[in-house]
Amino acid sequence: MAGQLVNYIFNKRVRKHLKNEIRNKQFVNYDKAKTILLLFESNYSEKNPETKRIIQSLTADGKKVTAWGYVEKKNITSPAYPEYRILNQKDLGIFQKPHEQLIQELIRQEYDLLIDISTKRFVALDYIVLHANAKCKAGMKKTEVNLYDFAVDLESHLKENEIQPDDLEYSFLYKQILFYLKNIQTND
Repeated sequence: MAGQLVNYIFNKRVRKHLKNEIRNKQFVNYDKAKTILLLFESNYSEKNPETKRIIQSLTADGKKVTAWGYVEKKNITSPAYPEYRILNQKDLGIFQKPHEQLIQELIRQEYDLLIDISTKRFVALDYIVLHANAKCKAGMKKTEVNLYDFAVDLESHLKENEIQPDDLEYSFLYKQILFYLKNIQTND
C-alpha cells in the first residue's frame, strides 16, 4: 500500500512538473556530449567497482562526469563529493523525494547528457531524472511515465534470454545506451 501511495504521489508530481517545465531538450549524441550526469544503483558495500570503471571510461573519452547513486540503507559510509555521491534514505522525504537542497543542486548544474544505468526502479532516482538540468536524458524504460528523451526498452531481450529485470546487469544496459548514443547521427 505504501508503495502504491508513493507511486501515485510521484506520478501526480511528474504530471504537474512536466506541464509547468520549459526545458530545452534535444538529442545529444555521445561525441557531442561534454558533461554527463550518470545515475546508478549503488551496491550495498558502496564500493561500486563497475560504476567506477564506467566513470573512468567516460573521463578517458574527455567527458566531465558527475555520478549520483542510490542505495536503500539508512546510513552510508561514502563521503559526498560534488562529482560523486551516493544518496540514501536519510536524503529523502516521506514520499522518497530527495530533499530540496539536493534538487536545487541538480537544477543549478547543466549537463549535456543524463545516463541512468539503474536497472531497477527507485522513485528517488526517478526524481533525480525528472529534475536534472540535462539537454538529453537516456535510460531504461521502467515505468509508464516518460522521464527519458531516449529510452531503451529491453523487455524483449529479457524475455528472450529468460532474465528477470532484477538480474539484468547494468553494465549491459550501459553498453546498450552507449551503442545507440554513438551510432545515432543528427543533422544539427
